[in-house]
Amino acid sequence: MKWWVKRVAALGLIVGVLVAILALWGYRQSRLVPEFYQLARQQPIENAQAVSQELVEQVERLQADVQRAGSWQAQFSDAQINAWLSASLPEEYPLLLPPGTEDPRVKIQDGKLLAAARYKEGHIDTVISFELSVELTEQPNVLALRLQNLRAGALHLPIANFAHGISSEAAKNEIEVLWDKNSLQTRPVALVTIPSEHKNYVNTPVIIESIRLDDGMLSMTGRTGPGAVQSFQPRGPLTHMARLELVGYRVGNSLTRNDHAPALRSSKTQ
Repeated sequence: MKWWVKRVAALGLIVGVLVAILALWGYRQSRLVPEFYQLARQQPIENAQAVSQELVEQVERLQADVQRAGSWQAQFSDAQINAWLSASLPEEYPLLLPPGTEDPRVKIQDGKLLAAARYKEGHIDTVISFELSVELTEQPNVLALRLQNLRAGALHLPIANFAHGISSEAAKNEIEVLWDKNSLQTRPVALVTIPSEHKNYVNTPVIIESIRLDDGMLSMTGRTGPGAVQSFQPRGPLTHMARLELVGYRVGNSLTRNDHAPALRSSKTQ
């Protein structure tokens, strides 16, 4: 009997050591910080308040431009966005950040937006990060957002686990986010509809014709007014829509939506 007890004890010790090693590894992996985020935090933004105000003024200018019939364009740098995130967001819009989230930063490069923020809750202290790319679709103002590399430190987090929650929260704010169900386990694609008409718009519809993420800049162009939909010719990367099943929440509808709609196949067009 003693040999059996010794073997069980030895097995228990081995399992305990493995669990401890895995726990330590997981803890250390969760504490790793993306390089771009570390650099952004280490390099203070000069005149952050002034740079943040530049972004605010450019947004106000864009709001005025899209009210007028005709073409419009806008550019925002990741330096301006980070200045606003550090200097204005915590003071003026603290409720925009989820509880436990602080110090968000972004970087725009190679057609992607890299985003990260520190998350603290209880004994958890990690940096949540992800990558986002944007493509237009052949349907005006329906954007295809491709999310990947959602991580806590270096630990991978499955976006599929959060998709319905994102759709639900977006619907509460009158934003429709539907997901390509077939992509949720690999590189999730979210279809986001930007309203082309609003009671406060002077001229309608407002149509986005291009969005680019490149060399530290977010660039947009579009057209407002009668004929904007008929003349819509999306520029840049385009996600074509074919048959697929979408899941998410409609604005004002708390029920999960499972509809058959065009599937996504991506191609590059200019």
